[in-house]
Amino acid sequence: MTIATVICSLGAFLSGVIAACYWYMASKVMVMPMWEQGGQLVPIPLEQGRSEWLHAVYLGSHKAGKLNKTAAIWTAVSVSLSGIASLISSFATKCV
Repeated sequence: MTIATVICSLGAFLSGVIAACYWYMASKVMVMPMWEQGGQLVPIPLEQGRSEWLHAVYLGSHKAGKLNKTAAIWTAVSVSLSGIASLISSFATKCV
């Protein structure tokens, strides 16, 4: 196994873990409009704040979309490095 194969494999693993972290964060984006009442944040009832709910959904989907985009880029890096490691390994065994 060559050093390049090990480096590409480790890079693929690390970028895959980073992608998984971003997808996890995207799945945890909360859509809950709040207002302050008596010094505490409380959810706004849907009946009283439809426009706040729409705004919260817009902001939540925007934030989740950015996190998903970053996760997809890291996944592409991981897949590319895995492919390069496979090619290097394949050519190394044919040459020996």
